[in-house]
Amino acid sequence: MNETRFLALVLLIVIAYSLATMHGQQMQNLGIETYAGRIKEHNEQTPRHSDFSFALYGQLWIYGMELWADLALLLMALKPHKRLFFQRGFQALSLMKQAV
Repeated sequence: MNETRFLALVLLIVIAYSLATMHGQQMQNLGIETYAGRIKEHNEQTPRHSDFSFALYGQLWIYGMELWADLALLLMALKPHKRLFFQRGFQALSLMKQAV
């Protein structure tokens, strides 16, 4: 690998990391961290995940919800008393898509 290709690769990694971190910050500003990542433990002062890993969890969550949305709708019909929780999940999904 020559120097130019190496620098191009490093630049690509820096751009991808920066974009993912900004996406994670936007998702946290929307207040949807309980859906895409695990929330903080009760006694911890620092967050469990960085903005970068939070964005990665968010992307996986969006993909999973799109993949399983039909099944979620069927579950909503089977469990009407849980409908509010399902609706919160779909609302969080729409907020995550706005952050992208």
